[in-house]
Amino acid sequence: MPSRDELINWIETESDAFAATIRADVLDHRVPGCPEWTLRELVWHLGAVQRFWARDVRRGADVEPDFDDTGSGPREAADLDAWMRASTRELMQALHDISWEAPAWTWWKAPRNVGAIARHQAQEAAVHRWDAQSASNSVAAALPDALAADGVEEFFEIARQLRDPTPITFVATDTGGSFPLSAGPSRATVSATAADLVLLLYGRRSLDEVAVEGDRSVVEAFLLPIE
Repeated sequence: MPSRDELINWIETESDAFAATIRADVLDHRVPGCPEWTLRELVWHLGAVQRFWARDVRRGADVEPDFDDTGSGPREAADLDAWMRASTRELMQALHDISWEAPAWTWWKAPRNVGAIARHQAQEAAVHRWDAQSASNSVAAALPDALAADGVEEFFEIARQLRDPTPITFVATDTGGSFPLSAGPSRATVSATAADLVLLLYGRRSLDEVAVEGDRSVVEAFLLPIE
C-alpha cells in the first residue's frame, strides 16, 4: 500500500486538477465516461462523495452511515469551484485528524479502516479528474504512474472480495504486474499500461483500446457492473 504522504498528495493534486476544470462555459458539457451526467453534476457527485467519506472517517466506528446526500451543490461556476474545494478540504482535514488505523465503514469487506478509505479516494479523485478534463475541452492527462499501479492492485483486491473467481489475467505492461483472477488456467489475458487498465476497469476505456488474447466474452462479462 502507498505511504500516507503519497495518498495525501494524490488526493490533493488530483482534486485540485479536477476543480481547475470548473468554468462557466463547460459546466453543461456531457461527461464521456459518465454520459448521464453533465460536468456540473460530476462536480456535485465528487464533492458529495468527499464530504460523505469525511463524515464516515470522523465517525470512528464501523457503523453503516445514513446516506443523506442531496445530490447537488451550487450551480454557478465561482460558487461551485469554492464548494468543491471546500469538499476536498473537509476530507483532507478528516484524514489528517483521525488515525488511519481507526475502524470505519466501507462498502468493501476488508480492510475496513481510514487508510483504506484514503487509498480508494485517491483513485476516485484521479478517475473523476480524468472525466472532468475529458468533458471540459482540456487534454485528459493519464493517471500518474504510481497512482495507476496502485489503482490496479486495489481494484483487484476489492474485486476478489465481491466477485466469483474468473479465468482472466490482467497484465500491466509498464509495471510488469500480473493479476490472475482465479487459481486455474486463464481463458483470456488483457494487457495495457496500468493507467489504461484503471480506466478500462472503471468503464472509461473499451476493450478495443487494450490488447485482449483469448476469450473476449469472458472479459466483457467481467467488466459489466455488479448489480
